Amino acid sequence: MSIQDTLKNIFSGLTNPRSDRYVGIDIGSSSIKIAQLKKDKGRIVLETYGEVALGPYQMNDAGEPGVAGQLTNLEIDKLTDALKNLIGQANVNAKQALISVSSSTSLIFILQVPPIGQRELGGVVQNEARKYIPVPLTEVSLDWWIIPEKEVYGEDEEIGAPKKKEIDVLVAAVRNEVVERYNTVSNSLGQFSSVAYEIETFSAIRGSFKHELAPVMLIDFGASGVRMSIIEHGVVRKFRAVNRGSAYLSSSLQKSLELEFEDAEKLKREVGLNKTHPNTEAYNIISTGVNYIFSEIQNVILDFEKEYRKPISKIILTGGGSAMPSFKEQIESKYNITTTFADPFSKALSPDFLEEVLRQAGPEFAVAVGLALQGLE
Repeated sequence: MSIQDTLKNIFSGLTNPRSDRYVGIDIGSSSIKIAQLKKDKGRIVLETYGEVALGPYQMNDAGEPGVAGQLTNLEIDKLTDALKNLIGQANVNAKQALISVSSSTSLIFILQVPPIGQRELGGVVQNEARKYIPVPLTEVSLDWWIIPEKEVYGEDEEIGAPKKKEIDVLVAAVRNEVVERYNTVSNSLGQFSSVAYEIETFSAIRGSFKHELAPVMLIDFGASGVRMSIIEHGVVRKFRAVNRGSAYLSSSLQKSLELEFEDAEKLKREVGLNKTHPNTEAYNIISTGVNYIFSEIQNVILDFEKEYRKPISKIILTGGGSAMPSFKEQIESKYNITTTFADPFSKALSPDFLEEVLRQAGPEFAVAVGLALQGLE
């Protein structure tokens, strides 16, 4: 498959014949997570899942391997080794794979353009997108969708609200070099007959949402950053990314308390945002780091409510950072919005004895499960 064909798959889904078994591969900055699902008699079944930390595959200046939780930028051969080991340990046998494209290497934004014809719209989107994309458009794969002005007309329509004179267009862009990198990795594995790609935000939505119609905020708290999306009727209305994730908190503890990163990572997971924890120094460091994220969440909520004149009904949390003690409770109390953890494994049948394990692991596997579900849809 040519690179041009592969890039098209980022946005339009799979072009190959549908299979009954897919593996979703979520390549993050600190770990890789996979989930393999199959469709059996109309039911979706979880066949296997797994995770590998990438830190140990990256050597420091002293020639020593890193530790779990650290941010990495692996060479292609190291990334291939990590994925190959994970696939082997998890006994993955699917021939069709979907791989996530990180939000840090892609852009999602909404343009407001005049109500013009479809043919003219393409040119307008291209011209306007240049203002948002910091590299030449020849270096990215670009796609866009018109956001319906109103999916449901009802009593929530505010009387006297001004009619919009422009149309909203959701635009997504991915750097070509990222897909080329992942193509090289997947070709080196020799495991899959077809590979497609999807921006992780869309995968996380598919893995986390059920039948929500009212506006819902999805907060994906990963190692390298936090992605905030507001979705209504399955449409992304707002999106913002903050390049300060859970690894930043561990690094802050490491530097301030003069710890090894591994010990700082453990301390973060132990203390989190628990105000009653006896280690007040660690709590204060973590709390200071998270306050910036809370501020950005507040801004996104206010922007949405001001523009669309309706409240957010619920917040769903994904990503490993969301598992920090008391993070969910602080989110709920700060914004007075019902907050839950994503439960992507509930979308597939699995053994009863794994129920609690999968529920706790769920927020970290929303993207991987969402990718596999894309193949089965």
